[in-house]
Amino acid sequence: MKVGDLVKNVDDPAQGIGIVMEVEIDMWGQQHEPPGVKVLWARPVWFDDDGGSIMYHDELEVISESR
Repeated sequence: MKVGDLVKNVDDPAQGIGIVMEVEIDMWGQQHEPPGVKVLWARPVWFDDDGGSIMYHDELEVISESR
């Protein structure tokens, strides 16, 4: 997964399509946690101050890769 990929939420497809804004985000400062991905959603359920939602890789499915 990389910046610019279009993704959907595998657990909640009604959330729509999102675009990956950032990858390899440190999740909770824990070494055993997998890195997160920040996604800008068309219809966000929740979001940070910049409008992106941080999620785990396994919660997302790439539907179109960026070039």
